[in-house]
Amino acid sequence: MGLVVTGISQNGDISGIESALKAAGLPLDPIQLIGPDDSTQGAASSMGMIDPGLMTGGGQGTGVPGVTSGVPTAGGYGTRYFRNEALSDRLGDLEIPDDEVENYVDALQAGRSVVAYFAKPDTIGQVTEIFRTAGLAKVKTF
Repeated sequence: MGLVVTGISQNGDISGIESALKAAGLPLDPIQLIGPDDSTQGAASSMGMIDPGLMTGGGQGTGVPGVTSGVPTAGGYGTRYFRNEALSDRLGDLEIPDDEVENYVDALQAGRSVVAYFAKPDTIGQVTEIFRTAGLAKVKTF
């Protein structure tokens, strides 16, 4: 049985969910919110993946990219530069199966938010009901 309860929020406001969790005596620290801004942040700048071997000016001309910079040249930065790996990692942490991750990415790109709660076996039912009562769409347990 899964221990992560997920749902899609239309507006990212989880104050009602937090209130309901508190009222049920459940801690708030296991709740996660991934908003639409998380899906559009530039992965390269936010993750420090700009290739330091790129010639960006300065006019010194003493460095040779790939030789003197110590930056790997094969399989290096090209394929990772445009992927937001931080978002993939966060969704992966929610134990969402690979065949469903794209649904969550689509929701984020449409301006919705993903809400998740890392429950305990004895609180799964409570958390699921709180998510549904709060109006979250597609409430699932992974």
